[in-house]
Amino acid sequence: MDTKLTLRLDKEVIERIKIYASKRQKSLSALTEELYKSLLMKSSDDSESENLSPIAKKYKGIIGNPDFDADAAKFTYLKDKHLL
Repeated sequence: MDTKLTLRLDKEVIERIKIYASKRQKSLSALTEELYKSLLMKSSDDSESENLSPIAKKYKGIIGNPDFDADAAKFTYLKDKHLL
């Protein structure tokens, strides 16, 4: 369901965004909706990381997968490299 929203923006910004929208063949409403959706998605990603402690945030993603077999990966890489 679409609902009307009134915004007050600087006149120069409005003119520039109209040109931007025109070049992309989109309406101002569509651009505004995309902007807010992307902000909300980013916000939800940020809120997930806000629940982590500072130490967890610092090291998030650097610890390797415990199921990863480095020797098997090395063997596969060398086998492919040397066409064996």
